[in-house]
Amino acid sequence: MKKSHAFSAAKLVFSAALLFLLYRRVDFGLLAARFRGLGLWPMAGFFGLLFFNTAISAAKWKILLNADDTPVPFPKLLKSYFIATFFNVFLPSNIGGDAYRIYDIARHSSRPVNTLASVFADRLSGFMALSFFGLVFPLLGFGMIGGRRMLLLPLAVFAGLAGLVWLLFQKSLLRSILSRPPWNRWWRLKDAAESFLRSVDAYRRRPRVMTRVMAVSFVFQFSVIVAVYLLGRALDLGVPFFPFCIFMPLVSLLEAMPVSIYGIGLRDSGYVFFFTQIGRSREEAAALSLLYVASTLVYSAIGGIVLMCERNSRP
Repeated sequence: MKKSHAFSAAKLVFSAALLFLLYRRVDFGLLAARFRGLGLWPMAGFFGLLFFNTAISAAKWKILLNADDTPVPFPKLLKSYFIATFFNVFLPSNIGGDAYRIYDIARHSSRPVNTLASVFADRLSGFMALSFFGLVFPLLGFGMIGGRRMLLLPLAVFAGLAGLVWLLFQKSLLRSILSRPPWNRWWRLKDAAESFLRSVDAYRRRPRVMTRVMAVSFVFQFSVIVAVYLLGRALDLGVPFFPFCIFMPLVSLLEAMPVSIYGIGLRDSGYVFFFTQIGRSREEAAALSLLYVASTLVYSAIGGIVLMCERNSRP
C-alpha cells in the first residue's frame, strides 16, 4: 500500500473511532427531533454567508495577485475557489483545494511560483485572523472554555505563524540556507525560492495591500461564526451568539489539523466539549455538527457542477 493511501486509511479509521466514541452515548430519538422543525430562513442566511465568504475570498486573492503584477479576472478566481471548495471535501484539510487553485491559475497566468505565493499568503492571513479570534474571544469568556489549556492551541498557531512571517522577511538568512548543501544542488529550487521571495517582498512593500488582506480575513472568520450561529437558530437550540464567538475559532483550528477526513470526528468532539461546558446536551452538539457537515457538502457540490461545466467547455 502506498504511503498516501495508508495515511488516508489511518485518517478514516481515526475519524470513525472518534464518531463511535461520541455517538454511542447520543440519544438518536432526541437527535432526530432536532431536525424536524428546521428553520428555513436561518438556513437561507447560512448559505448566503457561505457564498459571501467565497466571493470575498476570491476578492482577497485578486488583491494579492494584483500586488504581484499577476492580473487575473475576478470571475476566473471565483470559479477556481468554488472548485477548490469541492476538492477540500475529499482531499487532506485545505491542501487539496489550494493545490487545485495553484494549478488552475498558474495555467492562466503562466506564473506558477507567484500563484503559489498568493495562495500561501491568502491561507496564512486567514489562519492569523482565526488564531487571533481564538485567543481574544476565549479570554473575554474565560469561564466557558474549560481551563487555560484550551488557549494553548490558538497561542501556538499564532506564535508559529508570526515566526513564519518574520522568517519570510529575513531574505539574507533564507538565501544563506539555500546556498548550503544539500539545497545548493537543486538550482530549480533556488530559482523558485527567489521568485517566491520577490512575491513576498512585493506584498511587504505595500502596507495598504496587507491591511486590506487582513481586514478581509477578519471579516471572513467572523462571518463563519455568524454562519454557524444561524445553524443553531435553524435547529432552535436557543444558544446565544457570544458562546459561538468563543468556541467556533477553537473548533475551526481543531478541525484544520490534517488527521481526519474533512474534520469529521474532530469537529464533533469540539462541539460536544464546548456545548457541555455551557450546560447543553450531546444531542444538541451532535445535531449542529451533522447539520454543518450536510450543509457544507451541499454547498461544495456547486464546485463539482462548476468543474463539470468547465471540463465540458474545454476543446
